[in-house]
Amino acid sequence: MGTAAWTTPGVMADGTPVVLKLTFPHDEAKYEATALALWQGHAAVELLDHDTQDWALLLRRAHPGTLLLADTSPPHVRLGIAVEILRNLHRAVASGTEMPSLTTVSAAWSRIATQRANRWAHLYEAYREEVTYGLGLLAAFGRPGAKPGPLVVLHGDLNPGNILLDAPGSVPPQWLAIDPKPMIGDPGYDLWPVLSQIDNPFLYPDPLAVLRPRVELASRALGIPFRRICEWACARSVESVLWQLETWPDPARQTLALKDLTQVRCWAMLARS
Repeated sequence: MGTAAWTTPGVMADGTPVVLKLTFPHDEAKYEATALALWQGHAAVELLDHDTQDWALLLRRAHPGTLLLADTSPPHVRLGIAVEILRNLHRAVASGTEMPSLTTVSAAWSRIATQRANRWAHLYEAYREEVTYGLGLLAAFGRPGAKPGPLVVLHGDLNPGNILLDAPGSVPPQWLAIDPKPMIGDPGYDLWPVLSQIDNPFLYPDPLAVLRPRVELASRALGIPFRRICEWACARSVESVLWQLETWPDPARQTLALKDLTQVRCWAMLARS
C-alpha cells in the first residue's frame, strides 16, 4: 500500500494471479490505464481490466514481485535493466492518445516553480546560479512548439521502486514497470529518477565521475543526447527541491531538501560540460 493507492492480491476464477489497485483520484494517475493498455504487458505490468469511474485497475500479478530497489546486482546492471525497460516502453505508438503533453505540463511546473523560487530565494543563495539555470531549462521545455526529441509515451516516474521482477526463471529475467504517471513527450525526461536513485551517486567522493558513464550508457542505449538527459535531470531536480521547500514547512525537512541542491549543481555541470 502506498500513499496514493491501495492494492490487494487476488486470484481469478481461472487461476490467474492478479492485483486489484484502487487509486486516490489525482491528475498524475488519470491516464495510468491508458498507458498500460498501450504497453500490453511488454516491459510493464499487464492491464486486465479497469473501471475509470472508480479509479480501479485489475493487473496481472508479477511473481515474485521483488523490487529492483532491493536487488543486489552492481549499479550498472540495475541501470541497464531500467534503461531496457524504457527502451521498450518508448516504442509504444503515442499518436491518438489523450494523455497530457509534457510541454504543457512543463509550462505549468515552470510557472509554479518560479513563484516558489521567489518565495524561498533566501534559503538557497549559494546555489542561485544553478537554480536559475534549472528554472530556465524548465521554462524552455515548456514553451509552445518545444520538441527537443521525438514524442513517446513516457512512464513519468521510473525509479527503482517502480520496477518489479517477474518470471525469475526466464533468461534473461523479466522486469516490469509499475505505477506510471504517463505523458506524451521527450524521452529524455524519463531518465532522472533512475539515474539518481539506482544507488545514491551523490554519496561518492566524485559524483560527476559516477554520473557521467551512467548518462553515457543511457544515451547510447536510447539514442538520446547526453546533454538533454542532463538538462532534464537539472530541471526536474530544481523543481523537486522547490516542491519540497513549499510542501514541507518543517525546518528539518527543509534542511534535507536544501542538501539536494548539490545534485542540482552536479546536473548543471554535466549539462554544460
